[in-house]
Amino acid sequence: MKVRFWGVRGSIPTPPTSEQIRQKVLRMLEKAAVRDISSQAKREAFINEFEDWEVGLIGGNTSCVEISTKDTLLIFDMGSGMKRLGDYLIKKHSSEGKIKAHIFINHTHWDHMQGFPFFVPAYGPNSELHFYAVHENIEKRINDQQDFRFFPVGLDIMLSKKYFHQIEHKSNVQIDDFTITNLELHHPGKSYAYKVTHNGKSAIYATDAEYNNLSKERMLGYIDFYQNADLLIFDAQYSFIEEIQKVDWGHSSALVGVDIAIKANVKRLGLFHHAPENDDFEIHKLLSIAQEYRKNNYPGNQLEIFIASEGLEIHL
Repeated sequence: MKVRFWGVRGSIPTPPTSEQIRQKVLRMLEKAAVRDISSQAKREAFINEFEDWEVGLIGGNTSCVEISTKDTLLIFDMGSGMKRLGDYLIKKHSSEGKIKAHIFINHTHWDHMQGFPFFVPAYGPNSELHFYAVHENIEKRINDQQDFRFFPVGLDIMLSKKYFHQIEHKSNVQIDDFTITNLELHHPGKSYAYKVTHNGKSAIYATDAEYNNLSKERMLGYIDFYQNADLLIFDAQYSFIEEIQKVDWGHSSALVGVDIAIKANVKRLGLFHHAPENDDFEIHKLLSIAQEYRKNNYPGNQLEIFIASEGLEIHL
């Protein structure tokens, strides 16, 4: 299965500022000043020495993750990144125009819903969209977002075939060769993690979650749910200090993610739901701190920690 990130920010879409772009250019120019970049080949080799986030962008769209195979498309959350996903799907299926998607909703705060009105496949009569949520009244929640007072096009005007599925907490959903199960997370209004299993591999989407002041029993439940995952997409919005200061805000940090991932024997930890206050340099600092923390506290452990960035693809 393929995992692709279309939106990785938390709270609100965060386009880069001119100053942030300027700082990236300055960093490259400083390094170029002592290098021979006289030819096109040398310039390309020089650029290729940088990490992707240094020459590109981590991304400013809010939560939207695709997990798919050739025949089946799962979408997790409908943040502003869903707009670009929709554009991609329209282009990919331009010949037949038939798009079928299964959309799983973590919770219905704005940053996880705001992309759906701009999801072009939802307007096509040949599109078939299935929505899954543990929360009640998911159709009404989506419809309320598109009340004429807030958006000019109502849900009933979008021509796609739409099906709404209320799922039980901790239940299994079988879609083709995928098994999807869920677990409640600690977040205002409740959010839900989803574990996706396919051909012996598992990916877990577990954003908008806080792990402070929870009972031992509940923490063990998370460790069990995340156990042996090939990929854990983890809410790392805060620094460790911010997490302590913002109790009950419903978010976590990269350091807590490292502790949980290692206890659960996770193979890859993706830092996700980046704070709108943090530019790419700040986010990379949090990654470096997490990697150093793992090295010092869990010597020899092979957990891979990375930044979830828009456009990143992982194959499991």
